[in-house]
Amino acid sequence: MTKNFILFSLCFLLSSGKMYSQDKNYVGAGLFNIGFGGVVAGVGAVINKKPNQKTGKQFLKGFSQGALGGYLLFESKRMVGRFAKTGNYAYVWPSKLVNSAGASIIENAAANANFLENWHLNFGFARFEMRTKDSLNFQCKIMPFALGGVIYGFANGKLAINETLKTGNFVFASINFYEKKGVFGRTDANTIIYQKNNGFYSNELLIGHEYIHTFQYENYSGFNAYLDKPIRKLSKNKPWLEKYQKIVYIDFNYLTFLSLYNLNQNYDTNLYEKEAVFYTE
Repeated sequence: MTKNFILFSLCFLLSSGKMYSQDKNYVGAGLFNIGFGGVVAGVGAVINKKPNQKTGKQFLKGFSQGALGGYLLFESKRMVGRFAKTGNYAYVWPSKLVNSAGASIIENAAANANFLENWHLNFGFARFEMRTKDSLNFQCKIMPFALGGVIYGFANGKLAINETLKTGNFVFASINFYEKKGVFGRTDANTIIYQKNNGFYSNELLIGHEYIHTFQYENYSGFNAYLDKPIRKLSKNKPWLEKYQKIVYIDFNYLTFLSLYNLNQNYDTNLYEKEAVFYTE
């Protein structure tokens, strides 16, 4: 039965491109994010259920909590859209906090953890975690793929300090950067590189567009919970691995997002590009 839930999850994600048409259909966009959060969390809750827990009940529990998280993802993206259209950075940090809350709720549900037990907030390649079970516990971990994105940014642009502080992500500006004609920005995990003052799009619109991509990368962190059981089994009786996990959070969600993104190389029909355009233009 678990395999059926996983297949359902993949079919939902791969068949959802029509949600982001040229017309502004926020109801459809909201339902997509709600469904996304619900499916990812529901499947994860089934994978991580205890032997005495029933599959259907756990899926519904995970789905309902994940749906709430998905709604927060939707609202956070709408806030980024307001920033892209107005240039008002007052929308950006609140959008990041709301998105992190939504992603945290989905992660909790997918891990079959107690509701609101774990929270996280990403800043560049650092993941700040807060656990509320028993007592408050704070940790800061390094995300390897996000760190790689920052290194790539330093190699291909100039750090925009103001934009980095205003967004909570490393932002690099370059007057020469472009990958191909008509492309003026790039996102690697949480790192944004954009061609500043390009004459076609405002800097705020480009940053907003790429900022949506950083949300997309983070939103797949719920899938990381699918690996909880094998990772716990692997780290059993391995003190060095337990210590490693206290300082490093492997952001497998980068590989998930990148793999799904690359299934469609056509910019105009790519789901993730359509979503970024939908909210910001």
